[in-house]
Amino acid sequence: MRATINDVAREAGVSITTVSHVLNGTRSVAEPTKQRVLAAIERLHYEVNSLAQSLKSDRSQTIGLLVTDISNPFFTSLVRGVEDIANAAGYGVMLCNTDENPDKELTYLRMLRRKRVDAILMAPTGIPQPLVDQLIGQGVPLVCFDRPSPGALCDTVLVDNVGGAQQAVSHLLRLGHQRVGVITGLSGVGTTNERLDGYMRAMAEHAIPVDEDLVRLGNSRLDGGFREMLSLLDLPTPPTAVFTTNNLMTLGALGALQARQVGVPDEMAIVGFDDFEWAAVLRPRITTVAQPTYEIGKTAARMLIDRIEGRGGSDPRRVVLPTRLIVRESCGAGGSIHPAELEDVFGRPPVHVADVQLSAH
Repeated sequence: MRATINDVAREAGVSITTVSHVLNGTRSVAEPTKQRVLAAIERLHYEVNSLAQSLKSDRSQTIGLLVTDISNPFFTSLVRGVEDIANAAGYGVMLCNTDENPDKELTYLRMLRRKRVDAILMAPTGIPQPLVDQLIGQGVPLVCFDRPSPGALCDTVLVDNVGGAQQAVSHLLRLGHQRVGVITGLSGVGTTNERLDGYMRAMAEHAIPVDEDLVRLGNSRLDGGFREMLSLLDLPTPPTAVFTTNNLMTLGALGALQARQVGVPDEMAIVGFDDFEWAAVLRPRITTVAQPTYEIGKTAARMLIDRIEGRGGSDPRRVVLPTRLIVRESCGAGGSIHPAELEDVFGRPPVHVADVQLSAH
């Protein structure tokens, strides 16, 4: 049988009220009495009924966190940033993976409402969800990150997708490439549209007409990058460089190039969007647009806790964080491997750096 607060009071020889004061710190309790209560809790393995506490206080001390693809390394440090800020403020995090599925997103939102979470952080699937508006209307603090929720009036944390993509493609054009392909993400998603917009702006800036055959719709996953890179290679006149708009599709595209024995960067230059740990040790090392993923998580969590605690004002806030182009070998302009960079990845000095070689699959 699970021990109750009555059992603890009886074991310690005190009142239930005294046990409650010890647990919640609501009143000073004499040290000998306090130690007697704590010893009773230890002997009985008593655990506080968090559900009962949340019903009484109308706080669960829990934040719901929805991500669109838990397999994507983009979310690894982002979730860490959320957890670091939330835990420091006394909140636990309930992680939900929507798989880019609006129905699954809706199911999780309903579940989080039933669980009485104090607030919700979410990377939206991009499909309007009336429940999001309902939750905001009911006073549930809600912050979106990575993408805005269509039509929802809530705080949002984004990155400069247009500027990052434009910088990446302009870099390829300045290296002399005239036929630059692009593999985009899921159709209708804000990040997909913005990164494609950046590609178009770079082409216009360099007065190069866009060949629609070079614009390929991927699915933001490995198989999409693999499939669409093959389709570009099968064109009568393939591109000489490709911009992939997320890290998983970059890996898929590299797999396709390896399968066709196309050399990178000598026969095909490639630049991706999203930096990731392996980008610094793949051969060739991958030129990428880095997003400040940890800062995205921290910023979104801080904004959410502000809302929970009644700060932040009445109007929705929008934060756009900068991106950074990291030039390595895959575009044809990278230098040698820097030990400091690998030390950042692995947390220790590298050994036999020249022998580091990982498969792109």
